[in-house]
Amino acid sequence: MNIRDERPAIPADPASLDIKKFIAYLKGNRDEQEEMNIPTSISTSITDRIQSLCPIKALSRVTYTTSDRLDVVVDFDENETSGWVTNELIRNDELASISKVSIHLHQLFAKPKVAHSLLDDHSIKVEEFIKDKITIQMAASENKSFLYGDGVSQPKGILTYEISTDEPAPKAIQGIVGGNIGEISDYSKIVELMELLPSKYLSGATWIMSRNAASHIRTIKDETTRKFLWQNSIAHGVPDTLLGYPVVICDDMPKVSEEKDDRSVPVLFANLYEGYQIAEKPTITILKDPYNSKPFIEFYATKRVGGDVVNFDAIKALVLTK
Repeated sequence: MNIRDERPAIPADPASLDIKKFIAYLKGNRDEQEEMNIPTSISTSITDRIQSLCPIKALSRVTYTTSDRLDVVVDFDENETSGWVTNELIRNDELASISKVSIHLHQLFAKPKVAHSLLDDHSIKVEEFIKDKITIQMAASENKSFLYGDGVSQPKGILTYEISTDEPAPKAIQGIVGGNIGEISDYSKIVELMELLPSKYLSGATWIMSRNAASHIRTIKDETTRKFLWQNSIAHGVPDTLLGYPVVICDDMPKVSEEKDDRSVPVLFANLYEGYQIAEKPTITILKDPYNSKPFIEFYATKRVGGDVVNFDAIKALVLTK
């Protein structure tokens, strides 16, 4: 009797089997068009990488859901109170400020193309190639939508809301005029913008700006001490700081000279974890299309994601005018 035949079979790893099926799907010569879910380990890797490439998403609150809508309960009462419980019941009018924001998920797609020769080359990990292409394309689309999305076919963008430079207004981002379009040079306006954000949001606050805006602000000095407001980081992976708060470079933010509606909004100072909510489904699907992009094979990958501002008080904007 062969002892090896008596050994119990070791069950195959389901994750490994899923990846093998995925590779076979990518390389297969089947003409029929059929959609499949990308294996969980690969879709998770794509999601994590997108978050690292998408500055707005990395700073915001992200919730995963299996539904096409996420309902978020929001308290619009800025006069939050606490105290000791008494025998008195809570009055109905004390709940009047509580509302619900519904974030609808929209379909995002990426269409990487692959040459037949690459699929036939056994020395190349085609699943890694496809994963990287999907990641880069989706990250670029997501980041722009979180700033400029219309809320109809994509997430509702932060900069699509009204920005009030006067008194705070309902469902509007409070801003401060920091100068004329094309130039940021006023030290006091940078400080005033920082002081607009309520203290309870400062622990997670971040400056968000494009490289173009950063190049203007780097040269600003404290008028009293003559020291630069901008402090360069001395350690890899640690962000530069402005007035003690980290700076995140987001190249999708407007340039200082980029004008829209007679104004430019090149800088945000915000706690986006409190201010912006992102919802998405963890599943990513893919469809192989060998016909429409000959001599290439096109892969159509989709996922569902949504986003919206849920706390306007946690986001402040620097506005430049004519």
